[in-house]
Formats: sequence, structure tokens, C-alpha cells
Amino acid sequence: MSNFEKADPKEHHKYIAQAKAVPYGRVYPLSMTEGEQTGDIFTDGKAVLFWHYCGFGCISGEAESAFLDNVHRLMKEGGRRLVIFADDRTAAYFEGCEDTVTEKRLFFEYPEDRQAEQHPVPDGYEIGPLTPWQVPRLTGRIVPAFSWENDRQFLDGGTGFCVTYQGKPCAWAFSAAVSKDEVDIGVETADGHRQKGLACAAAAMTAAAVKEHGKKPVWACHAQNHASAALAQKLGFVKTAECFVIHIA
Repeated sequence: MSNFEKADPKEHHKYIAQAKAVPYGRVYPLSMTEGEQTGDIFTDGKAVLFWHYCGFGCISGEAESAFLDNVHRLMKEGGRRLVIFADDRTAAYFEGCEDTVTEKRLFFEYPEDRQAEQHPVPDGYEIGPLTPWQVPRLTGRIVPAFSWENDRQFLDGGTGFCVTYQGKPCAWAFSAAVSKDEVDIGVETADGHRQKGLACAAAAMTAAAVKEHGKKPVWACHAQNHASAALAQKLGFVKTAECFVIHIA
């Protein structure tokens, strides 16, 4: 195979080995190849681009300039968001592109020997598992609809907890990406309910549920999202890596 071609979704499982070789955020390509979540896979026979439904893209293999040219084209013309997790070599290629921005992303893991702690919510708030009624009513940037194709897919394959106030969702944590061994946790707090420890409580319960299912909770955030990084560390996550992220300006 010499051309940049899109793989048949029925054959995504054939790329599990390449997904495991992704250096950063491999839970996203593994979620696709293991059939938990959806996305697109492109390859030229040497390198593979995993383009998760949420828009995160990971590259595995020997990505030559022609391959990265095609990735750049997808970033501009692919019809949906594509943010590349990049190593030094890939980042160097995009430094020559005037229409892209290079930033940093941090990755955290939950130590296997650490027990998840409970964080209570303030009086007047309640916390419990995300329900089918709540999921479509969550608003904001980090919600299940960001990374799952539909509510049913999330409810069948994901997990999460929601803090409510007078019956309305005001903070939540959920599985943004799911592989056989790991779960990436996403969190969000609605306006008017910040600085109360609500996301911490929801994320702690989600991490505990992930561990109960025999998987490792993982966490990632933009390098400038100091609040998210601080919350991860408060919950007991340990920083394990960082990488460049590339997106269209």
C-alpha cells in the first residue's frame, strides 16, 4: 500500500498492534481498534493515523513527509476537528505550516496501589451515577457527546457520576475514552457551581468505578489548564508524560 487510504471500519481491529505502539494517549486509538468507540483510521502502509470521534488524532509508525502532508490536509479539509498528539519529529514538520498552532498536553495515570478516596459534596447537592435522563441534558464542552457517537453507545460502554442541585446537573465526570485496560476521565462543572469541589467528588467516584472494573484511570489536559492538572494531582493521579498537540489556528 503506497497511498494514503482510509481503512474499512470492519477492519479496525487489525490495527491493535499499531494502536498499542502510540506513545501518547493510546487509550483513544485502542478504544477504536477494540470496538468500544468510533473514528477513522488512515494508513500508507508504514504509518497509521487514528482519528477518534472526539477529534483527537494519534500517529503510529514511520510518518514520512507525504503522510504528514495528508494529515495536514485532513486537518484543514476533513470536515471535523483533528488535533494531533505529536512527538518531536511530527511537531518539527508542522513548525513549517503557517496555519497550525503547536501547544502541549499533559498525561497522568492513577497508581495501581492507590485506593480511590471519597470526596463529599456540600449540603444541598446530591451525587450519583449518570442516568439516561441526565446524559442528553449535560451542557458544556466536556460531555459524553464530545467523545461518544450517541447516548446509547456511552450508556452501554461508559460510566460516570453526576452532581445535581435541585435536580439539575451541575458537575460530572465520565469515561471519555475506554480501552480494554484504561479509561480516560473527562470532567466539567457548570457555571455558578465552580470552586465547590463538585468535579473532584464526581471524578473520585468515577475513578473508583473504573478501578472496580479492573481498569486503570488516566487523565490528560492542556498544559495551560492548571485547574485540571491540579485536580488530577489532588485525586492522586501522577504525571507520566507530555507531548505536543497540533491543530489548525
